[in-house]
Amino acid sequence: MTEGITTTNNPGQRVPQLGKTTIADEVVAQLVEIATKEVQGVHGIAKQGIGEQITGLTQRLSGKWQSGQGIVVEVGEREVAIDLRIIADYGVKVPDLAINLRRSIIDRIELYLGLIVKEVNIQISGLFYPENKPADVGARRVE
Repeated sequence: MTEGITTTNNPGQRVPQLGKTTIADEVVAQLVEIATKEVQGVHGIAKQGIGEQITGLTQRLSGKWQSGQGIVVEVGEREVAIDLRIIADYGVKVPDLAINLRRSIIDRIELYLGLIVKEVNIQISGLFYPENKPADVGARRVE
């Protein structure tokens, strides 16, 4: 019986392939969520409405994974495609935010999972204004 041989990131070094490794779509989505939270100017990941939830059910049946948080991933054997909906902080330059967010996500996926990122589609679904912060529960609005 012959073992399969897989190359590593180190040229010339080969290691035996003793089995198959698969990465769940949920793992990719979790990594996207972590990377997103660390980028300055992103207030949060946009939640989905009922229409997108129905679409998400269809996508799950077709092999894509969609969280309830606005992250849709499609993972192949070596490649991944990502759709992300976010709320941006008001005053942030959106093109710069998209570049930084896309770079953060791609770096993490490639570094930690070894997958090739084919695309990261980012939709800015809303803006967060600082005065939109929820009022203190104990504070009264009027005297």
